[in-house]
Amino acid sequence: MNSEQIFQLALGLNEPWYVSKVEFLDGDYQKELHLTIDYKVGFFIDKTGKSTVHDRVDRKWRHQNFFEHKCYLHCKIPRVKTVENKVEQVSVPWAREGSGFTLLFEAFSMLLIEQEMPVNKVGKVIGVYPNRIWNIFNYWLGIAYCGADHSDISTLGIDETSSKKGHDYITVAVDMKTSRVVHATEGKGADTITKIADYLETKGTQRQNIKQVCIDLSPSFISGVES
Repeated sequence: MNSEQIFQLALGLNEPWYVSKVEFLDGDYQKELHLTIDYKVGFFIDKTGKSTVHDRVDRKWRHQNFFEHKCYLHCKIPRVKTVENKVEQVSVPWAREGSGFTLLFEAFSMLLIEQEMPVNKVGKVIGVYPNRIWNIFNYWLGIAYCGADHSDISTLGIDETSSKKGHDYITVAVDMKTSRVVHATEGKGADTITKIADYLETKGTQRQNIKQVCIDLSPSFISGVES
């Protein structure tokens, strides 16, 4: 088994994708691992056996480090003609469309955030600008929000916290049984309770099913819950 086959196995690539080249190149501060991925010739064909490949687009993705070395994947992704005579880019199994990172890299970034590491620190650890980490976070958070089902929530905890120095607050709602944050909204007070209730209703939570609410005794929170 050669190095290309080893990395192909490590990446979990299946036909038509395979690693065609492995290179250690000089980076800014140290050697970087660059893996070139290609596809099997003759895989993208129509019923007559004619190639449907219109052209190829050069793409590059940051992957998880190989030991202390940064790792990048390269591929000339084919764009193919469909039966409707449209040209579409082929999806690749190692990255989502439009991302400059592999799925494993994004998963590792999210894992660090889940362990309560600040985004700026995550960026420093993995060598990426924080705003790019925020893009990853916001994408997957959006996916989670869209698919969330909170229909079984019966006990809710609500509290505000300062989002930065000064008086910028966010109010957070937590499912007390699972200890999961279900929603967060800017501000504090009665209107934030209304926003949380409205959001939960869109996710299947009936207000009458909320049997207990844990809050501080601020008048604004109390009035929001009572309403």
